[in-house]
Amino acid sequence: MLLALVIKIYITVKGWHDKPWLHRNQWGNVKYLSSSLVLKIGRDNVAVEADTISFIRSNTSIPVPHVIASDRAFGKTYMLMRRVDGMPLQSAWRDLNAEQRTNVIEQLRSFVAQLRTLSPTLSRRHSVGAVCALNNAPLSDSRIASAPVGPFPNERAFNDHLIVVAEPYMDETTLPSIRARMSDDHRICFTHGDLTPRNIFVQGGNVTAIIDWEESGWYPEHWEFVKALWCTLKDPEWLRASYLITWWAHSEGITMLINSSTKPNLCGCCGPIVGASAIGLPENPSECAPLLA
Repeated sequence: MLLALVIKIYITVKGWHDKPWLHRNQWGNVKYLSSSLVLKIGRDNVAVEADTISFIRSNTSIPVPHVIASDRAFGKTYMLMRRVDGMPLQSAWRDLNAEQRTNVIEQLRSFVAQLRTLSPTLSRRHSVGAVCALNNAPLSDSRIASAPVGPFPNERAFNDHLIVVAEPYMDETTLPSIRARMSDDHRICFTHGDLTPRNIFVQGGNVTAIIDWEESGWYPEHWEFVKALWCTLKDPEWLRASYLITWWAHSEGITMLINSSTKPNLCGCCGPIVGASAIGLPENPSECAPLLA
């Protein structure tokens, strides 16, 4: 409460003297306080991002921001962090050579694999099979809705909700057939939920940090791939890299289909379908190496 009060006073006073800073769109609710300090202001009705970052730091080797302090009050969460090294992959990607791109991809594949080993038992009040944020909190997922959703007791309830939120945008007569093709038995895995180039920081071929964990949580195993494709970097090589990073992290023999005909309002996974060839990629990971050269 004290930290939140101090931050709120600081923002108010600085806004009096520097109105452009107060209203400048710095990646949403992110404010750069100095060359080394970053303040992020989030919603108070979802999982606290600082807790998620601490959870990831304690249970994986994934590089994450260093959180100096965090607090929640006035209906918001406040997180003070050190600024991460490097630059967003979104800006660096086109200048990386083939070896550097391969190194980045391999590191990201390792990070996704580590996330998938995280047991729900590490999270408080978490039921096995639940689709939720850390500690059974509601999910923040900008692809589904602007407001928090869930938590859901299982994938069936999650998929039912995807259909509900699609109703205003689609012919309701098609939704029952779409729902009938959506599988309810995928493995539930911890997912970053926004693993796009703007949230991946690199120095050359080394990943220095994965930021923006506010949309993370336990989701069906395909959701990392779904969200990774929902990004601003439309470079064909990055799209193929996204496949390498997230698709092969699935368990052996998984069958899935990303239903692109319903995007951006709904994205379901159906079985039994599909391997890499369905989206123009080779089935064998080793065959993708030339694609990144």
